[in-house]
Amino acid sequence: MSTDLEMDVWREQWQADVAPAIPMNLRRKVERQSWLMKIGLISDTLVTIVMGGGTTAWALLSPKAEVALVAVATWVFLAAAWAFVLTANRGLWAPSALDAATFVDLSVRRCRSALGIVWFAVGLFICEVVFGLGWTYHYSVEREPLMKWLLFGSVRIDVVWLVTVAFFGAIVWYRRRKRAELESLLKLRGEMAVSTGIDRDVPST
Repeated sequence: MSTDLEMDVWREQWQADVAPAIPMNLRRKVERQSWLMKIGLISDTLVTIVMGGGTTAWALLSPKAEVALVAVATWVFLAAAWAFVLTANRGLWAPSALDAATFVDLSVRRCRSALGIVWFAVGLFICEVVFGLGWTYHYSVEREPLMKWLLFGSVRIDVVWLVTVAFFGAIVWYRRRKRAELESLLKLRGEMAVSTGIDRDVPST
């Protein structure tokens, strides 16, 4: 179901006197988001164990001192990601009350949080790619001219650029989707506020 169709269904259910306090589709969407947030937390934990533990083990077992730099950088990136995501998702794990307005407010705040995380993800991705390429080039046995090396100098470089294109394509699509969802939610919340005479605006995060 598209975002516009979802909002129309929620609006009809909310406006109908016989409708439940919380539109069923809205409740399910919020519950699904909560479930996905928990899955994301588990996934982040697994990534931390695999990446952090893997690079640490590599650094301990490798005779090359420069490998320790990879382990340190990995833990710095992981710590930054954890700190930002936990801060951005603070207070967003569950609705504070069981009414339609609270569920809409939570959805609005989750959208704003997701849009903020998008920019952080872009910055973190760029830092990781720059570090990875810089480390690989600096410690490569045979150094080619930098531009020649970067411009499809090997299969590994090809993979990096393909992943980068896919990542930014996904980011653009996800951001557009979330902005459209946020716009629809704000419109719905405004209609609810006018109807009830209560201003439930939540400041942007």
